[in-house]
Amino acid sequence: MRPPRFRSLLGLLLCFCLTVPSTAQATAPAPLGGGSPLVTGTSSRCTAGFAAIGGTTGYLIAGSSCGRPGDTVRSAGRVVGVVSAAPMPPIGAIVIRVTNTVDWRLVGSIPPVDPKVTITGSTEAPVGASVCKYGVTTGWRCGVIQAKNQTINFPEGALYGLTRTNVCAEPGDNGGPFVSGTQAQGVLVGGSGNCTSGGTSYFQPVNRVLSAYGLTILTGS
Repeated sequence: MRPPRFRSLLGLLLCFCLTVPSTAQATAPAPLGGGSPLVTGTSSRCTAGFAAIGGTTGYLIAGSSCGRPGDTVRSAGRVVGVVSAAPMPPIGAIVIRVTNTVDWRLVGSIPPVDPKVTITGSTEAPVGASVCKYGVTTGWRCGVIQAKNQTINFPEGALYGLTRTNVCAEPGDNGGPFVSGTQAQGVLVGGSGNCTSGGTSYFQPVNRVLSAYGLTILTGS
């Protein structure tokens, strides 16, 4: 005697349900790190400097022009996190606490996708060493470290302890990372000139930023 027809239909339905992938499994968090484009409601586009860790929380280091404490920061239209309180006196750099770990995963490479440089540490390079900067406007630009412990004046006040380079920069590169080889060096805080006629740029050494906020540089890809 044949089994009732409804049983075979139920089996087909179960088979169909088991083979449908879930949306959560199909969508993985996108890589986020140094070189990622950032936008806040109070600033134009800027560039993330480096990924860092504080305890179990992930952060992005960026230039102070990327936002003010309490600002919500986005990348590619998706929320990244919130700008943390800035240290006093100001050092020209901010950190963004990454709150959206569903859409983003932090990586220690610049930029977050290939072709990229994988950060292995933050050993400071000497005057005369080669250095390269990544910005969302100009991409990779390279030159040499010309001087250290420089001071430049902004309308908001003076910044001290900066490193000067002959690497050019354009609007949108602000906050971008400087590296020497695979060693993190600093974040772009200002400069002059452009990438057509050449220019001068200044970065805040990343180790000073890490110390001010109590963070550790994120390494590896």
